[in-house]
Amino acid sequence: MLVRIETRNLRPGMFVARVEGSWIQSPFWRSKFLLSDPAQIVRLHEAGVDTVFIDTSKGLGPVADRPVSPPVPPGAVPRPIVRERRARHRRIRDEFDHARALMERSKAAVMQMFGEARLGRAVAVDAAVPLVEDIAASVARNPGAIITVTRLKSKTEYTYLHSVAVCALMINLARQLDLPESDHRDIGLAGLLHDIGKMATPIEVLDKPGSLTDAELSLIRNHPVEGHAMLRDNPGVPELALDVCLHHHERMDGGGYPYGLDDARLSLYARMGAICDVYDAVTSERVYKGPWPPNIALARMLEWEGHFDPHILDAFIQSLGIPPVGGLVRLHSNHLAVVLDPAPADDPLAPPARRFYSVENAAFVRASDIATDASGDRIIAIERGSYWFGDKWPEIRSRAIAGEGLA
Repeated sequence: MLVRIETRNLRPGMFVARVEGSWIQSPFWRSKFLLSDPAQIVRLHEAGVDTVFIDTSKGLGPVADRPVSPPVPPGAVPRPIVRERRARHRRIRDEFDHARALMERSKAAVMQMFGEARLGRAVAVDAAVPLVEDIAASVARNPGAIITVTRLKSKTEYTYLHSVAVCALMINLARQLDLPESDHRDIGLAGLLHDIGKMATPIEVLDKPGSLTDAELSLIRNHPVEGHAMLRDNPGVPELALDVCLHHHERMDGGGYPYGLDDARLSLYARMGAICDVYDAVTSERVYKGPWPPNIALARMLEWEGHFDPHILDAFIQSLGIPPVGGLVRLHSNHLAVVLDPAPADDPLAPPARRFYSVENAAFVRASDIATDASGDRIIAIERGSYWFGDKWPEIRSRAIAGEGLA
């Protein structure tokens, strides 16, 4: 059973099932772990994590009326905490260095693989598998590293590094959805190969800086079919990768391409691929446009009615830990709030928000605008609106943003 508990009441032997807040706040690479050392609890305190969820079926449960240790006097930081803080910063730096090296190696491998496809040769999928496994390992250690590094690609690198980025985003989303770890490699491979059909598109069309003609747009929109044809006879390509390659541009309302399939005929993996593909595309530098900031991109994706599976999009937003405009967040005060505007550049996890629902009382409250920085009501988690309010969430969100009464 999952139990929400304050970090100060943790003890070794408890199994942490989820850290409240984003991966940026968590000092650990794993999202689930057994507490085996009091120093781990100190690290959670230092990272500003006030509450976590423990799984009592996998570890110890909470102790009633457990005494709380006296606070450390201001300025008196124990030496072990200083050492642990430095060690954590070193691990983060090392993982970003590793991610940069992995990105360069991935780019070279994808360029070679896509180059062979452009020449009409069979795709060497076996050579891509170790690359996907390395990306999966990096995501497991610190998803922010590889996802952040791939966002820094230039417009000339987009075609190749977009595939690497979608691979990482797909694996990270699979982890958020609690899909079996045994499937993560195939899901990552689907992300890596999803756009290989663009190798059948003339380079001058792919890299055209201006508007496309109808004929050029038709060529671009045929790349899922071309990619599927390149991969379907390769025994090393899993079925779900073929599915994502062919259907990642379909929409839930049937308005996508190449076949105009609706939600009744779209798999979970195709829905995942559609979200990861669009997010990386709109947040990347392209030959014909600049990148959107991540929180703006997510806010606009939330507004595209009928485009994405809303439940998977919510999970995707949670996996990134970026509060989008219009998104639902949980506050330190145990209230729910809707994000009103983008966060300031110097504090990307602290956007202005409007508090409107009490979790403790399971009731709407009088709406109030609040700051979510260190001086206000801090965000501890990004929530799924559909989980709390079901199909009524779009209406509730609109009314909350408009400042209409809900209580």
